[in-house]
Parts: sequence; C-alpha cells; structure tokens
Amino acid sequence: MSLVICLIKGVFMSDSLNKKIKKSRVRRKSYCLDLRIQSPTSLGYMHIEGIDTAPALVRLAKIKGLDVISVTDFFSARFVDELKSAAEGSKVEVLPGVMLRCVIPNCEDVVVACFFKEEATTEYISELLFKHLAIPKSVEGSSSFVFRKDFKEVISLVEEFGGVMIPSRMDKTPYRRDALKSLVEDYGFRAFDLAYFSDSEKYFKETWPEIEFHLFNFSNAKALAQVGSRNSKVMMAKPGFRGLAGLVGRV
Repeated sequence: MSLVICLIKGVFMSDSLNKKIKKSRVRRKSYCLDLRIQSPTSLGYMHIEGIDTAPALVRLAKIKGLDVISVTDFFSARFVDELKSAAEGSKVEVLPGVMLRCVIPNCEDVVVACFFKEEATTEYISELLFKHLAIPKSVEGSSSFVFRKDFKEVISLVEEFGGVMIPSRMDKTPYRRDALKSLVEDYGFRAFDLAYFSDSEKYFKETWPEIEFHLFNFSNAKALAQVGSRNSKVMMAKPGFRGLAGLVGRV
C-alpha cells in the first residue's frame, strides 16, 4: 500500500474517530418537568389572597425538585411574562406556553399544549393567538371554547412561530382516546401528555410497537398544592426549549 493511500486512510479514520468522540461528549442529563400548570388567568384556584402567585410558584417548583415548568392557560399567555420575571436568577427553567382546544375530523375535543423558546413573551404568543390564528380575544382564558380552524393550519402556524405541540390528556375519555390513532398516523405526533400513564403507555406500545414515543404525565395543576404532584423525568441534552424540542418533534 502506497504512502499516499495510507495517509488518506489515516485522515478518514481520524475524521470518523473525531465524530464519534464529539458525539460521545453530548451528555444527557435527567430533568424533572411539569409543563401543565394553570395560573389565576384560568378558572383554577391558583390565586391565594395575600400571596404573589408567580414567585410562590417558582419557589414551590424548586422545593419539589422541578427543573422545568410551564404555565399553559387556555387561549391565554397573560401569565407568561410574570412567571418568567419571577424565575429570573432561579435554577427553575420556565417555558412560555399556551393551551388550545381544537377539532379534527373524528374528534371535537383535541387539547394541545404549545411551547415556545424561552425568549417568547406574552405579546409574541398573543400575536399568534389573536392575529394569526384569529382566535376571538373574548375567549382568552376560557377552557370551554372550541377552536374550529383546520388543525393542520393550526399546527403549521404554531410551528412557524417556533413552537412545538404536545396533545394533552387525550386518553382521559373513550371519545378522546379514539382520536389518538389519527393524531399519531395522520398528524405525526410522537409525544403525548397522558392522564392514565400506565394503561395508556401499554396501549401505545401494543398499537405502534415500531414507533418510539415520548410519553409524559404532567400535573394539570389548578392550585399551588397540586404543582408537581405528577411530573416527568426525562433525559435531555439541554434543560429548556431546545432539549424539549429534540424530544417532541412531529414526523
């Protein structure tokens, strides 16, 4: 074998080895998430007289060992800026979020949580909601309103705004559970927040054994005491939006 060939092989082997080394250096850590919490904006019981909710929520998250939290109110991002401000200087990561109730052909009760990059503000998400999606401002904070825009258009607009979506508690009733097949096969979702984790996890594994899902179990807290009562521990390279987006992207 000539010296030139040996040198060329050495370069390729070196490049390959360097790539493997770099890949091995991407270490994933375990993070504890509760990404479905309601604020006083919603019809919950988060507000307590004499207590500033946002700082209390951040302190409670820290006490309960939560690394990442999100307040996801229905059709409202009014609490986003307040919570982000309260978390400044804290080790608790806050993901800006919002909850939508939408329709697909076989289900008129499709609940999805939408999450955005850390720098997203109340104004930014509100622009998506009330200008681009054209949701009536009068339903801000309403959990009963059903948004009837074509679901594929909703997904497209949320993703254009840099967001990711996780269908939430679609296993809670038989009617909603029937929509899971369409959400997986027609809309490409691979991450779900489940109401009945053990039973539904088995359902996913048996129905789609060849697909890798990321299944969560968030608290749906409507009061401070409920925050972190259910949470999900996941392995991510980053603790915030970038880490979550790497887990929950659609196909």
